[in-house]
Formats: sequence, C-alpha cells, structure tokens
Amino acid sequence: MKTRNYNIDAAFKVAILLGFALFFFLTIQSGQVLKYVHPRNVPFIKFAVIAMVLISLFFIPEVFKPQRIKVSSIPLLFFILPLIMAFLLPTQSFNSDYISYGDLKFQGNSGNVDNPEIKTEYSEEGEYKEDIYIDEYLDSENKNIMELNRNELQLIDETIIMDNDNYVRWIQEIYENIEKYNAKKIQVSGFVFKEEQFEDNEFVSARMMMVCCAADMQPIGFLCRYDKAAELKVDTWIRVYGTITKGEFNGNVIPVIEADKVENTEKPEFDYVYPF
Repeated sequence: MKTRNYNIDAAFKVAILLGFALFFFLTIQSGQVLKYVHPRNVPFIKFAVIAMVLISLFFIPEVFKPQRIKVSSIPLLFFILPLIMAFLLPTQSFNSDYISYGDLKFQGNSGNVDNPEIKTEYSEEGEYKEDIYIDEYLDSENKNIMELNRNELQLIDETIIMDNDNYVRWIQEIYENIEKYNAKKIQVSGFVFKEEQFEDNEFVSARMMMVCCAADMQPIGFLCRYDKAAELKVDTWIRVYGTITKGEFNGNVIPVIEADKVENTEKPEFDYVYPF
C-alpha cells in the first residue's frame, strides 16, 4: 500500500484549531463576543485562542510526515461544520422574535415572581426550558446582591434612573420592596415587547439578561401601562418616564409602571444586562 508523504488527518486538525482560534479572535476584536458570553468569561476565551494556536503549532510537523496508518477524517466533520456555520451565520441580538409570553419573567430578587400558567404553557410548547442551575446560582448570590443594592442604588432627584450597569439590581430591589418604591418616579429604557395576553394599553419595556452565556439568556422587565401603547411598534427601543404603582398580573402582585411619556431612543451598543 502506498503511503502518503503528508498527514491529511493532522492537516485537518491544524486547520480546525486555527479556524476556531481565528473566529474567537475576530469576535473578541469586534466586540461581538459579548453577544455570546458574559464579559467575565472573555479572558478564558483569550486563553483558549492562545492554547489552540500553540496546539496547532505542535501538530504542524506531523502534517509533513508520511501517514502510515489510514485514519478516517469523518469524525472531524463534527468540528468543521460548526466552524463553517460560525463564519457564515451573522451574529444577532435577541429580541421579541426569539421570545414569547412564556419566556418573559417578571422577576424579583434572586427568585422570580413566577406565574404557574406561564411556566406550564411554556413547558407544554417545548420551546425553552430554563436550566435549574441558573435559579440556584442566583439564590446563592442573593445576600450579596441585596447588600450591593443597599449600598449602591440611589435615587437622583427622587427618581429611579435605570441604566445598563444597575438595571438588574434595580429590578431585584423594586420587586423585593414594592411598597417602598410605590409612587416613585422612574426612567427606564428597553425594547417594546407585546403579547396577545396583554391589554391594549399594556406592554413590557424588556431587556435580555445574560447570566453566563447566550444559552441562558432570558428576558426581564417591567409591565408598563400607557394610553398610547397601541402606537408603539414591537422591538422599538424606547425610554419610559413614569411612576411605579403596585399592580396585578395574572394573580401576582407586581410593580407596574404607569407611563407618563414614552420616547424613542437609540439601541445600546451592548444591549444585554447582567445580574452581577
């Protein structure tokens, strides 16, 4: 049997390693990596890029050695196909096209103001099932987050002003202390989310929250009531000016924003929010 003067299996491995290293490098350089993972995980991806380059250098000499044993390269397709898709498919942010009524969580501190109907409906549809570890992890961070909220969250001119840095902390704080913040003024930005379940004057100013990576993304936000809600287009980024009131949604007591004014705003460069 004639042996090859090169090792095609080693060549494929080098190409795959360098391909993934290049993809991760480009996503880091462009900032698109933050659409895949939490910022705290970026250093690990940088380490992975360096590791893959070093491993590929180790394989390069093997490419130019005769391949004496025939090895099937078919298993490598499990790496090649995802790599090709990673380069070809555009990176997109999550919006209302990716969520439904069953996804939306009106969420308090580490726990959620859960609606049994919401969970049941979504489980039956089978579109998404939240990993239990997310709630468990948030529960473990509960005390630290509450202490952080007390120390850092402050009203400005008697108004709650929510931004990317404090969004989740304010959500947790307000849901945990509805009475305390009842009748307080609030300003919050998000994209418009609507569902058939909502009344004509209701919508949610929603944001996508990432705990670890895109796989655990979940939408959170405040239910808003506004006389001109019907004029608001889904997925439009808006800023809501209003007052927090204690309301009810499907039998649950939740904070509701009675909107005085809603105006269009620019979509943030990084539109995800993080619990920590």
